[in-house]
Amino acid sequence: MELIFKEVNRIWFQAGIRFELECIDNLQALEIPEKRWYIKDRNWVKAAIPTEHFSATAIDVCFVKDMGPNGFFYGEPVVVCEKPEYHPVAGGSDNPVARVAAHELGHVLFLQHRQEHTNLMASGKNGILLNAQEIKDARRRALEILGKKPES
Repeated sequence: MELIFKEVNRIWFQAGIRFELECIDNLQALEIPEKRWYIKDRNWVKAAIPTEHFSATAIDVCFVKDMGPNGFFYGEPVVVCEKPEYHPVAGGSDNPVARVAAHELGHVLFLQHRQEHTNLMASGKNGILLNAQEIKDARRRALEILGKKPES
């Protein structure tokens, strides 16, 4: 996990943002009804995550061995697939799991998808770049999360 977050922080360094590990827990998924192949909803993954272990003061990130999407975030937790599918781009990350984690943390910082292939917020790619507006927006949101007043 430390290697994954080392790469996450290498990616986010361009924005002056660093994520710290608070703790690492191995959790057993809850028993839920089996997902049907025709259901595209990601709630089945979220329903299997035991939330009683979540932190009240941190961003929870769950790594799932096998699931359909590479990752998602629509409220706690951030969910990352340990076997993501992606298309490599020049200058992209060599660690696809870390890149997906960095991408999903971008959503925590209110960044939206942007389909420029070399961009961190592109879907299904391994790009890592952020533009100036994304950096500004992510830094503002990071300061809000920390309870600090963003600069004007």
